[in-house]
Amino acid sequence: MGKHETLKSFYSEDTAEQRNKTKLALESLKSSVEGKEKRLILDFEDYLEIARKEPRRVFRNIFQLFSDMVTSYVGEGEDEYPNDPESIGFVKYNCSKIFEQRSDNPFFADRLFANRFIGQMRLLKQGSQQNRIYIYEGPQGCGKSTFLNNLLRTFEEYTDTEEGRTFEIFWDIKLDGKEVKVSCPSHDNPILLIPKSYRISFLDNLLSPEKLTELDYQLTHEKEYEWLFKNEACTICKSLFRALIDKVGSLDAVLKMVKVRYYKFDRRLGEGISVFNPGDKPMKEAYLTDKQIQEKLDETFGANLVKYVFSRYAKTNNGIYVLTDIKSHNKDRLLELHNVISEGVHKVNGIIEESISSLFIALMNPEDKKSIEDEKVGSLQGRIRYTKISYVLDVPTEVKIYHSIFGDQINSYFLPGVLENFARIIISSRMNSESKPLQEWIPDVKKYKKYCDESGLLLRMEIYSGVIPAWLSEEDKKGLTAKFRRRLIAQGEQEGEGGFSVRDSIRFFGEFVNRYCGKTSLANMRNVSDYFKKVLSREQRNQNIPPKFIDSVVDWYNYTVLSQIKESLYLYDKKQISENILNYLYAINYDVGNKVRCNWTQQDFEVTLELLKTTGSYFVGKELDDRNTLNLARSLQLKYVEVIAQGKESKIVETELYCNLFDSYIRHLKERTFEPFLKNNNFKDIVSSFGTKEFETFDTRLKLHVSHMIKNLIEKFNYTERGAKEICLYAVDQSLVEKFS
Repeated sequence: MGKHETLKSFYSEDTAEQRNKTKLALESLKSSVEGKEKRLILDFEDYLEIARKEPRRVFRNIFQLFSDMVTSYVGEGEDEYPNDPESIGFVKYNCSKIFEQRSDNPFFADRLFANRFIGQMRLLKQGSQQNRIYIYEGPQGCGKSTFLNNLLRTFEEYTDTEEGRTFEIFWDIKLDGKEVKVSCPSHDNPILLIPKSYRISFLDNLLSPEKLTELDYQLTHEKEYEWLFKNEACTICKSLFRALIDKVGSLDAVLKMVKVRYYKFDRRLGEGISVFNPGDKPMKEAYLTDKQIQEKLDETFGANLVKYVFSRYAKTNNGIYVLTDIKSHNKDRLLELHNVISEGVHKVNGIIEESISSLFIALMNPEDKKSIEDEKVGSLQGRIRYTKISYVLDVPTEVKIYHSIFGDQINSYFLPGVLENFARIIISSRMNSESKPLQEWIPDVKKYKKYCDESGLLLRMEIYSGVIPAWLSEEDKKGLTAKFRRRLIAQGEQEGEGGFSVRDSIRFFGEFVNRYCGKTSLANMRNVSDYFKKVLSREQRNQNIPPKFIDSVVDWYNYTVLSQIKESLYLYDKKQISENILNYLYAINYDVGNKVRCNWTQQDFEVTLELLKTTGSYFVGKELDDRNTLNLARSLQLKYVEVIAQGKESKIVETELYCNLFDSYIRHLKERTFEPFLKNNNFKDIVSSFGTKEFETFDTRLKLHVSHMIKNLIEKFNYTERGAKEICLYAVDQSLVEKFS
C-alpha cells in the first residue's frame, strides 16, 4: 500500500464529528491566543480616557507596579492577636501566590522573611526609595535564586492581567506618503509626552477633583507620584514630538500619530526584565539601534534629526534589572551602575543623555560583600538596601518544604507532632544558643523545662512563628512587651546564616524517611532521637545541634503526648461531679452524723467523715486523713459563708468558689483515673487488640475506657486509629507515667 493510500485509509476512518472536534480545538486556541497574545493598540485619546477613570492604575512607574503586585497577591496579613496592645505588627503573610503557586520549584518564605519583604515592598512606592539597588543577601542553599525566579515569574504573570497592565508609547507616523512605526525602547508612560511645563494644568483639567486630591496626597506625603511631574520622555520620543510639531504645526495631528499599547514584560527576550549571570559576557556594542527605523526616520525628518539610538539599560527602563551574583562580569556591571542608580542618567555613545528609572535587584552570598566595600564604590554604599534571605527559622515553613519535596502524604507515616519535631531539631542548628533579650524577659527559662530547652530555642521558634505559647505564665505573657518582641525579632534577623542548609535538611529528611517510614509502625520520637544521635555523624551533630537540645525536644514531646492520653482516657460524668461538689458544700455547714437534704440537688444523705474525705481528696489531689479532712471542710465553709453574705446562694454554680472546686476536682480526677490504667498489666494487650475480636474478651470497664480514649485521641488530637494505639504503647514502653509523676 502506498503512502497516499495509507493516509486516505487513515482519514476515511475519521467521522465528521471527530474532524469537527479538531476544528473546534483550533478555533478555541486561536481565540485564546489572539485575545491574550496580540497587543491592543490604543489611540492617545482612548488612553487618556482610561487614565481619567483609573489614574492610580494607569499612572504607575515600575516601583508602584511592583509594590501593587505584592500587595495584590499577599494582602494585609493576619494578626492572630488583634487586640494585643503590645503588638509590633509581626503578622502572618500568605506569600504562596507569589512564591509557590504555579511554580515547579517553589520558594517558602518564613514569617521573619515575609515581614522583611513586605515591609520593603510597601516602602518601594516612595520616591525617596527609588534611587537604590536592592541586594538580597544569604548563604548558599538558602533559596535566593528560587526566590528571584518565582518573584519575576509572578511579576510577568501579574503584568499580563487587567489589574497589572501598564502602558508604553508607540509611534505610528504617516507623513508625506511615508510611514514609519517606532517603539519607545525605554517603555515610557505615554503621559510623559505631555511637556513637563504643561503637565500639572493638563492633569487639573483631565482628572476629577476627587482623583486629583488622591494623587496630590500621595505626592506630597510619600512622593509616590513625584515622577509624574518630574520625569520627561526618552530622547527618542522627545525628538520625535518636537520634529513632528515643527513639521505639521498641529498638536492634534501629532497626538493622532501617538499610539499606546500594553507594556509587555518578557524576561527571555530581555524586554522589561533583564537577568545577568556572572558568566554572561558584556555586549560589545556601545549602543543599540535599528538600521531600518533610522533610515525611515532620516527619510521623513532629515538626516540625524531624530537619532534612534539607546543603551542596553533602556530595555529595562521602567522595568527590572537583575544581577544574580556579584562575581566576575557582574561585579563590573555593578560598578557601571553607580551613576545610573545615583543620578538616574546614562550617556549613550558619549553624547546623548538617557534617563533610566529601573528597579535594580542583586543576589549576593555573604562572602561576596567585600567586593563592593572597597574605596572605588564607597559612594555606592549609601544606595544599597540589603535584605537577608536566611535559612528557615519557623517550624510550619520548614515542614512545608518537606511536603513540597516528598508530598503531603508524608504525614501519614508519622505520629502527630513528630514531623514538626524533626524540623525543630534542624532549625536549632541555625539559631544562636544565647539570647540576651530572652534572658532579660525570662531570667529562669528552666522553670519551663517540661515545655522548653534550657536555652529557650523552642520558645523563640514559637515567637518566630508568631505564637505566644499557652504554657507561659500570665506574668511572663504580660512581660512580653513590644520592646522585647522587637529585640527578639531583631535577633531572629541575624540568625539563619549557619547550621544545616535547606539542601542538608532535605537530604537528612530523605534518609530518615527511607530508614524509618513505611515500616511496621509509624515514625515516633524514639526514631527521631535515634537518627540524630546514631545515624547522623557525631561531627555534624556536635557542630550544629546545641547540646541537650534533642533530649529537650523528646522530653517536651513525651510530656505533651502523656497529657493528650490523660485527657483522652478521662471518662467522667459532669452532672455527677457537680452533684458531688454541691452536696459537699451543703454538708460542710452541718456536723458529722447529721442527716440532711441538699437544697440544690434535692438529695437526702448523711454527713459522714468518709463523704467529706472522698470529695475533699479530689479538691487537693491527695489522700486526706481525718484531721486534714475537717480542716479543709472548715476552710471551705468560711468561703461559703462569704458567698451567702453576697446573696449568691441561689446561683452557687456561677460563683468563683464553685468553679475553682470543679476545675480542681476534674484535674485531680484525671490523674487518678489515668495512672491505674497505664500501670495495669493488661493495658498494652487491650490497646493492641483494639479493633479485633480479641478486644471483646477483656473486662467491660477496661473496654469502655480504652474505646473512649482511642475515640478522643482521634477527634481531639488528629491521630488515626493506628496512631492512637501506637502512641499509647509508646507511652507505656517509655515509662512516661513514672517519668512525669
